[in-house]
Amino acid sequence: MRQVSMVVALSCACASLAVAQSAKGSSCKVNPSDAWVKRQVAWFDESKHEWTNDTLRTALLAAAGLTPPLKAPMQTGVRIEGSQPQLGATADAMTDQLRKMAAVRGSPWPTKSAVGAAGAHAVFLLASRDTALGRVALHRLMEAGPDESAAPDVAMLEDQLRLLGGRKQLYGTQFEKDATGKVVLRAMEDSAHADLRREGAGLPPFKLGLCLAKQ
Repeated sequence: MRQVSMVVALSCACASLAVAQSAKGSSCKVNPSDAWVKRQVAWFDESKHEWTNDTLRTALLAAAGLTPPLKAPMQTGVRIEGSQPQLGATADAMTDQLRKMAAVRGSPWPTKSAVGAAGAHAVFLLASRDTALGRVALHRLMEAGPDESAAPDVAMLEDQLRLLGGRKQLYGTQFEKDATGKVVLRAMEDSAHADLRREGAGLPPFKLGLCLAKQ
């Protein structure tokens, strides 16, 4: 499998929320009533089981190492280069399968209506591990639109691929550690309007993302 520089999304599942909320008086507090949190909660709600391809969904979840139900918010808009997320044993095989699907023009893509919110998130996790698949996946995700693709995942993947292509990121989701171990933001374009773009993508304000990254 063609590897890219590995980064891991810092998800705000229960453990992450507990960490963030323990920092009393700091900007790291995640408020469940915030619009970005509510937006992710609504998007990742699978209580109605409205997906059509349960077989593919199950395979995607296993490959990505996910166990539903996923607890929103799934994306805090932070990735730190050099961390290795735990994927499933079938990750390589599923990545190959996704590449083959992508190679067929007009072929269906595993978006929310096909594999559920968790399945669509699994595609993002796998695509972020493979440069070629990541590019195709980003195109397919953008093409499908926000009802079918999680906007935070799209923003995260777009930032990652922009940096890999020698450009600056747009949303400020990609971080790295310097020689001293300090977490620093990677090259970013038009940082003055980062919060506007992050709001549009269903991500938290940059200040919160930076605080969580450093934590």
